[in-house]
Amino acid sequence: MSAVAGGTEEVVRAYVAACNGDDLEAALALLHPEIELHEAETLPGAVDAVGFEEVRRYLERFDTHWSSFNWEPLELEFTGDRALMRARLQLVGRKSGIEVDREWIYVFVVRDGKLARQDGFDQMDDARAAFEHGGGG
Repeated sequence: MSAVAGGTEEVVRAYVAACNGDDLEAALALLHPEIELHEAETLPGAVDAVGFEEVRRYLERFDTHWSSFNWEPLELEFTGDRALMRARLQLVGRKSGIEVDREWIYVFVVRDGKLARQDGFDQMDDARAAFEHGGGG
């Protein structure tokens, strides 16, 4: 059973808020047991984490590298169990102090009221295809 559009929007907005609030427990509570997280292929050292434990470890280690994280949604669209978010991602390197400020596009899939997939994209065309036709990066 897939979540309805309202459920999808609620889950995605809550996930972004939990990540921005550095609330790991709230973010983990929103994840489906079969969660998949795929960073944009153009990101140096892009990570694919599949399964709850791998994604949990990915999220737990995030603070090791970054002292600051902010996801600013610039556009959000919802259809059925999917969401498309164009966002500004701002990070500060924990050791280097280097600031990263870049736009990425994300497609989220919600299943059974939980976040089941997150795919990052560099190009809107690729993200839109995944959003409209299913599938990921």
